[in-house]
Amino acid sequence: MKYEEMMQRLTEIADQLEQGKLSLEESAKLYAEGMELSTQCHKVLQEAVLAVEEIPVPLQGNED
Repeated sequence: MKYEEMMQRLTEIADQLEQGKLSLEESAKLYAEGMELSTQCHKVLQEAVLAVEEIPVPLQGNED
């Protein structure tokens, strides 16, 4: 699942939980799914940061 899809699903889960119309069992299941998605999103973001940090930055001002 792509990052954007995970974030969309997290938004849907949060909306459902905030409505307060779910049973305890349904809420617990959605909460667990949301936590897993949150962990996956965090991992994707960490990997993206590391990838960006590895991009070499050309030095400017020393061109002859």
